[in-house]
Amino acid sequence: MEFLSGWIAANLIDQSDDWIPRTLLGWTRVALLAGLIGQVIYLIDTCIAWSVPTVLWFGLAANVFALIVARRALKWRYPV
Repeated sequence: MEFLSGWIAANLIDQSDDWIPRTLLGWTRVALLAGLIGQVIYLIDTCIAWSVPTVLWFGLAANVFALIVARRALKWRYPV
């Protein structure tokens, strides 16, 4: 489990450029990505135990959409 948390932290923060985590939009992207990972893990656990409420699937779709919008905004604001 420690390896998994280290890998997630490396993908969320270490791989990004220096300026991304220091801006509000960058931290929003990191928070959305962490929330998406947590939501997927929760949905996998819930699917095994019992049926999943529909609102969780809509929340997953909304989180992915917000993550795409934040990523596009970062690319627009800071072109490489």
